[in-house]
Amino acid sequence: MKRAIPVLIVVFPLLVLGFTTDTTLANSDTCEQIRQVRRLAIRENLDDDNLATLEYQYCATAQPPSSITQPSPTATQDCVDLTVMTRLARIAEGNSNLVSLVESQQLLACGFSEQWGRSSFNYPNGQTAKFGSIWNYPNGQTAKFGSNWNYPNGKTAQFGSTWNYPNGQTAKFGSIWNYPNGTSTSFESLLSWACSILGREGCATRLLEVRNTNDFWSELAMVELSWNAYTMITQPTFRR
Repeated sequence: MKRAIPVLIVVFPLLVLGFTTDTTLANSDTCEQIRQVRRLAIRENLDDDNLATLEYQYCATAQPPSSITQPSPTATQDCVDLTVMTRLARIAEGNSNLVSLVESQQLLACGFSEQWGRSSFNYPNGQTAKFGSIWNYPNGQTAKFGSNWNYPNGKTAQFGSTWNYPNGQTAKFGSIWNYPNGTSTSFESLLSWACSILGREGCATRLLEVRNTNDFWSELAMVELSWNAYTMITQPTFRR
């Protein structure tokens, strides 16, 4: 990267500042300074993955961003793919560090789409996130290959028109839906069962998406609701 040293020299004092005063206030001040540095770096063609990661580290604690659950119609493909990855990771992993790593890249790809387009890049932990059209999770598992999606545990999430749960059970095959234990049911019965367990708040966040029962985002939302309900009764300590 051209002229990287001057940028790092500017950024380093900002890191020091974050540890010398009250954490919350320091992060807020440092966040704004980092953003100014990053904007300058971008204008001078000095942008670097480390600056993007640094911005997320400070700005996420200064003002936590809202997680994007469904990209706008004009979103870039990177934004769309990382949004799907974030949701699949959250289904299978709850609120784990893996989810945070994927979500940080999603927020950057969707928030800085005009500078984000790239054919390959890594997660902060060194694992390859994207190489060509192939996406991976921070644990090295393949997330997307072609048009097929996988969970972070290596299980297939979607293959063609078929959806699966993280435990390997089929969620949807053709027009048939199944409970996470493999028992067949109807779409309406599965939705009713999931919402009866998750309650109003847990169900309301996805109800708007499942109104249209014949598209990708609706089917993903149905898998989310069903699996969240299942883990609530089988793994009550599972963090979401």
